[in-house]
Amino acid sequence: MDCFTRCCRDVTIYLTPYDILRLKNALSISSSDFLAKYTAAMLSDSGFPVVTLKMQADAEKSCPFVSQRGCTVYADRPWACRMYPLQPESTKLTEKANKSYYSVMDLSFCRGLQARKSWTLSTWIEDQGIPVYHEMENLFKTVTANERLTKEKITNKKIQEMYFMASYDLDRFRRFVTESTFLERFEVDPQEIERIKTDDVALFRFAVKWLEYGLLAQQVLSVKPEVMATKKQELGIE
Repeated sequence: MDCFTRCCRDVTIYLTPYDILRLKNALSISSSDFLAKYTAAMLSDSGFPVVTLKMQADAEKSCPFVSQRGCTVYADRPWACRMYPLQPESTKLTEKANKSYYSVMDLSFCRGLQARKSWTLSTWIEDQGIPVYHEMENLFKTVTANERLTKEKITNKKIQEMYFMASYDLDRFRRFVTESTFLERFEVDPQEIERIKTDDVALFRFAVKWLEYGLLAQQVLSVKPEVMATKKQELGIE
């Protein structure tokens, strides 16, 4: 088609944590290197960092992963690319009702919209490999969609850095868990420890758990009794 890769230019693509997990593994680089080379970060209205894909500095502002042959990371392309040309129209009310709505972007250059084949929303989502992305994003929303965090803007830089590391820089978060005093302070099942050493999805699930503990005071992690006893002694608590 003469519109080939036109949708890969001059566009803002927000990357989810799972997008970055897939992309950095596809490129065989660390999350830190991926973030430094291919992304830009900014603060959302809630005060938490969000990450966008950094376009090339050419005249067309092309995606760094597009070539004359097409997408070089197609099997691991971001959620936004998989959904295209669908655009989410859901609101907090529809999400609470467990409903999702989408519209089709009106793009004059897109010849795919003129194709004869018809798609239902469910068959498109399945065909594009989106279910696992939705699963990971729904897990992440246990933190990001929490009303407590959406009402109070986060301005503490240490909290913002903690959130960024656990959400996007998973390789650094793994080192934080396994090479610091973290495992000396928290009770973590030995099998889970082994999983997070090698399995990025298991690590991401643990990172969400840690964010729930740190940001929402959810009792999803347990401090070791001896650590708690020492802390109480320091504070003079019987």
